[in-house]
Amino acid sequence: MSIQQDVLEQMRDLHLRMHRLFNDRMRAQGASLAQLKLLLLIERCGEMRSTDIADALGQAPRTVTEAVDGLERDGLVVRNPDPSDRRAKRIKLTEAGRGVIREVEPHRDVFASEFFACLSDPDLEKFLSILTTLNGRIVEMGAPSTLGGTCPEDR
Repeated sequence: MSIQQDVLEQMRDLHLRMHRLFNDRMRAQGASLAQLKLLLLIERCGEMRSTDIADALGQAPRTVTEAVDGLERDGLVVRNPDPSDRRAKRIKLTEAGRGVIREVEPHRDVFASEFFACLSDPDLEKFLSILTTLNGRIVEMGAPSTLGGTCPEDR
């Protein structure tokens, strides 16, 4: 196996482990990573239609509808009629949804601090530079330049 393949495997393993651990920690605080991603997107973009959320997160509309249904059941979002299209609904954060974001934020910070504690500041700066270079390269190779979390008006 080549060094490039070893690096790709290590990156995959790191991504999966980090995602699982972070998701477990967020669930212990009352919100899954998927819920948090959706809440943060709506917080950043404001009221959104489900189709805009699906586009922003690169998910199937049905997946978004089911996620929004759960958030609405939990009182974290509400659906309001879209004034420009009466068939559509706009999803808006409730105060309880904002509260979940506020409650989780310190835990995200602790996770980042704990995770990166093994690297010095110069190592972190170098790592960030490498990640930026790799992200630029993957876009050059044809990957989308924006990923989950882009507001419709930012596209």
